[in-house]
Amino acid sequence: MKPLDLDLPDLRLRLWDHGGDGRPVLFLHGFLDTGRSFDAVAAALPPEFRALCLDFRGHGASDRVPRSASYHQLDHLKDLLQTLDHLAAQDLAPAALVGYSMGGIIALLLAGTLPHLVERLLLVESLGALPESPEGQVERLGRALERLRRPPSPFRSFADPEAAIVRVLENNPGLTRLGAERMVRPVLRQRQDGRWEFPLDPRLRGPSPIRFSEEFWLALCGRVTARVELLEGEFGLLPRFDGTEPRLAAFGNARKRRIAGAGHALHVDAPEEVAAGVSRLFET
Repeated sequence: MKPLDLDLPDLRLRLWDHGGDGRPVLFLHGFLDTGRSFDAVAAALPPEFRALCLDFRGHGASDRVPRSASYHQLDHLKDLLQTLDHLAAQDLAPAALVGYSMGGIIALLLAGTLPHLVERLLLVESLGALPESPEGQVERLGRALERLRRPPSPFRSFADPEAAIVRVLENNPGLTRLGAERMVRPVLRQRQDGRWEFPLDPRLRGPSPIRFSEEFWLALCGRVTARVELLEGEFGLLPRFDGTEPRLAAFGNARKRRIAGAGHALHVDAPEEVAAGVSRLFET
């Protein structure tokens, strides 16, 4: 694996290239995660695929943005579009997108708004965001604006990597110890004072200013022309969401597979299942 920096017009994004001569597959991580959490999935992929794992802005080794910019999902969507253009110019246009949690939301937004850009889409514990009513959206925007008036709170630091792993386990019920280690160990960094921290911009904290209605998500799914597979954990978030089946039905070309015994973090707890889902996207 080697780092590949994408110099976009306004910022630099880090891409983790696992190499090989196979068809490129672009992996998109979740909120407060990094592309390195797909290391085990990349290792499980057959040699006919080449894993490219992006760090979104403010996450991992990608640039932090100035106070005049933001970390909203629409910003990540813009960055994804520019990433695809950049990769295409290097003959690395992805043959499929794989999105976990927030990464799946961003990938779905692209697949629905610009369907011609996405031929295959693997959604991992992700099928769009929770819907919001018009009244709730007004209140949400107000909370987001109020948050901008306060300085961001720094993320917690840790005495050692073990303390960070324990914290991640506390914040993610159902996550296995091995899964937490796959999230933490590749990215945790030591500061000059000896403490350890995650490579995350504190400004990532705070409510999202925009949530779309359920009608929006159904219309978006209906525009997707890609071949879609959805992976959900038996104890993940999707089985508890009432909108899963209507959104899935709106695609017209989608399959769902439930992973027994797994929770939300399928990419680190069931990497072989995610790799197998990539392979199924290319079956005739």
